[in-house]
Amino acid sequence: MPWTGKEFQQKHWKGASPEQASKAAEIASAMVRDGHPENVAIPTAIVSARRFIAKNKLASGNGAKASK
Repeated sequence: MPWTGKEFQQKHWKGASPEQASKAAEIASAMVRDGHPENVAIPTAIVSARRFIAKNKLASGNGAKASK
C-alpha cells in the first residue's frame, strides 16, 4: 500500500512532524513494493525517517547548537 505522509502520520506515527511522516511514508511504501511485509516496513521506516531527518538537520546546521 503506498502511503502519503498525512495518511502515515494519522495511522502509524501520530507524533511525527509532516517532514518525518512524508519520509517514513516514502520508505515504507518502497519497502512494501519490494516485498517486505507491512509489519516490518512500518517500524523500519519510522526509525529510518527519524535518523534521516536528524542527520540532515545536523548537516544543515539546523540541529542542536554546538557548545563552546
